[in-house]
Amino acid sequence: MNSKTLIGSLEPKFNPFGEDYLVEILAAMALAWARMKPPSPNEIEDRITERLAGRLANDAQFADLPYDIVPQYWLLGLNGERLGRLDLRFKHRNSRRDYFAFEAKRLHVTYPGGRFSTEYPTYAGANGMMAFIGGYYSKQLPACGMLGYVMDNKPGRAWTGLEKRIEARRIQLRLITGSQLARSTLSTTTSSGLRGTYLGETQHDLGSHKLRLFHLLLPVMTSSRRHK
Repeated sequence: MNSKTLIGSLEPKFNPFGEDYLVEILAAMALAWARMKPPSPNEIEDRITERLAGRLANDAQFADLPYDIVPQYWLLGLNGERLGRLDLRFKHRNSRRDYFAFEAKRLHVTYPGGRFSTEYPTYAGANGMMAFIGGYYSKQLPACGMLGYVMDNKPGRAWTGLEKRIEARRIQLRLITGSQLARSTLSTTTSSGLRGTYLGETQHDLGSHKLRLFHLLLPVMTSSRRHK
């Protein structure tokens, strides 16, 4: 067994972070969201993400996707220690090592008792974007993603709020000079999703490498307002 086999390196044409693969993943996420039953107002993040993964794994529409899709995936260290838990992991079947991860957060949440929270600090905080900036979730990987479940179906407001929050934390988030939350060059990939689906990007300098972080905001609509 040679070192290349151990590392699991891929030829460039099989690079799972090439634009074609990123388009495939992001388009599938937007379409799966449009096809699944809308979350209820009090549905927790983990359950929403599990249903999204179930749609991708079992809907005939996605039968040809070349990925193993696992929700709540634990990253383990050499001695079995838990380094972190990925909300949603896409692993290309032609790669032994590389993966694309999403961290999911609810936005514009109304809690029992009526308290409303934008959850922007959580999205940009330690268990949100910073989980990728810290390194374990994205170590040596060039791209990953955030999912924002916009619970009140106001994605435009969520976009503006996140834009301001990310800008206020640009040093902590290690944003590259000139980078800010902006519409992704791959935004057309989400055209098969619901109205109000936003896809953005930010660029981060992690020292060892540059990270391309996608932001997919998914509106929570009632069934009667959805379109196919």
